Formats: sequence, structure tokens, C-alpha cells
Amino acid sequence: MNRKNVANVVVAILVAALALAPAAVNAGPLTPPPLAITGPRMSPPVIPQPFSDLLANAPLTVNALEANAWDGGRNQEAPGRGIRQTLTGLGAGLTLYDSPNVCNNFNAEIGWAATDGNPDMWTDWYSGWAPFALDDGEYSANNVIFTRERAVGPGNRYNDAESKDGGEEYAIKIAGHRPYAAGLGSPRIAVPAGFEGGQVQVSIRYLIWDHDQGGGPGKDGLDYDWASLGVKPGADGDIALYANGYVRGEWAQLVNTVELGDAQDIMVLVQAQSPAFLNSNIYVDDIKIAFLAADGTIKYLSDCTAEEAIR
Repeated sequence: MNRKNVANVVVAILVAALALAPAAVNAGPLTPPPLAITGPRMSPPVIPQPFSDLLANAPLTVNALEANAWDGGRNQEAPGRGIRQTLTGLGAGLTLYDSPNVCNNFNAEIGWAATDGNPDMWTDWYSGWAPFALDDGEYSANNVIFTRERAVGPGNRYNDAESKDGGEEYAIKIAGHRPYAAGLGSPRIAVPAGFEGGQVQVSIRYLIWDHDQGGGPGKDGLDYDWASLGVKPGADGDIALYANGYVRGEWAQLVNTVELGDAQDIMVLVQAQSPAFLNSNIYVDDIKIAFLAADGTIKYLSDCTAEEAIR
């Protein structure tokens, strides 16, 4: 979608975005609703990054406690190394392997708003996937960063002249140094004909920077940030179903399968949250959306940026 039309996406998000501290099941609308974050970053105005002793706001949610407990207090692989130098089925260290059936890989440079006359690279969005954040006193939208990431994700594949994306390889980063709850809202995506009443399965690849330098048995590693993936059956509805992701230091996959019921469209919410004054950096790439009919037929979207989604 042309960035001139991104306002339509922002309006849809403000009408339909939900709580950013969800249980893994569902959440209702917030009052006030999340803010659409548009650049340049004038409102809310940027504030200086705080220096702190990594103190967390209280009380912590169940999700934050689960995130902290997930890795059993494991420290960083080496001091200052927030991305483990390990090989998994999804990637090697910071490099994310290619994957089939991706409908949004954030790779086309022209899809980024900051390349099309928007000077604020810290308040970026990608072809209709518009950013939003809570700003309710405890969670601050002021310093949440949405930016194009060239190193984490593509790794040794960026600037690859033989890639199908013309050498462009990117992921998106959501980050903050103070408590934040933020995300990206997809454009309105119509349920394809023949798949009404079926299911939709959405998956993302995500990486949470491992900032734990003080964990271990009996110690609090302060791993309170996490990723989540929400799917709204009915883009204008007030219910979203969530799955949370707590893997840190390496690429992981988050999958959410939702019953469509009588919904004619969906909205996808890719979210990150930190209830603490931490150096929280969460990277997202390779979004897949598949519709599943009752007879077992599967349709993967080839493009879930706004250009196809609004048809």
C-alpha cells in the first residue's frame, strides 16, 4: 500500500486494537485505546532515555513472570552477547534462514515509510503494518522504537545480490528502555471465498535480545519482556486471541490458530511488551498467514501487505 493510505490502517488500529498485556486467551478493548505512532515523533514527544538499576514496575503480570521463568535463569551466552551463537532449525545466531509461504518479510526497501519522505526512522512502518503503543502512565509510548533492522535477521544474507529481493534483507525491531507495550497492526485481511467458517493460522519468527547478565539458580534474571501474536476474527471486533513467545537469545517461531466463525475479515497484531526499565529489543520477521477450510484445503497468502489485503 502507498504510505498515503496508511491513515486508513491507523484508524482501523485505533478502532480495533486491544490490550497489550493479554493473557494467552483473549482481551477486551482498552480505555483509552492504544496510540497510533506516526513519524516524525512529535506526539507523544520523545523523552530522554532513563538510566536505572533495571528496576521493574510492580505488580508484574503473569506473562512477565512466565517470561522470566522460561529459561530457568540462564545467563547470556557471554557477557554482552544478547544473541546466542547457536545453530537451530530456524537460524544460525543472528541469521534467520529463508522460509516458504511468507506473505510479509519486511524486505522491500520501498515498503518502508522512512524511505518515502518520512524522516523519522525510529517511528517506521512497513506497507500498511502500522505501529501503535500504550500510553497510560505506567507504559510509555514516548520512546518505543519501530525501526528497520538490517543485521539481525538477514545476518550474512543482507546485501546478497542474488536474492529475489534485489539484495534487500530486513527485519523489524520493536524496542524500548522503559516500560512499554507496543506492536504492529496488519491491514484488514479479507477471508478468502470458500474459507468462511474455517480457521486462520498465523505464524511469525521472532527473536528476543537476551539481556540477562545476572541470572542463575535462585537469582532473578529480570527477563520480563516477551513477544505475543494476536489474531482478531473480525477486524472491527473487540476480541483477539493471543499466543505468547518467551524464547530469548535465538530465533523462534510463534504460531496462533483461530476459529473464524462468521468473521469476514481478520486483523493480526504483532506485539512486544516489557514492564521494566530494561534494554528490551524484540525482532520480528517472516509473517505467514494460512486459511484452512473445513475440508482440509489450505490457502497461504502470498502477500499480506496492504496492497493485497484491501482487495
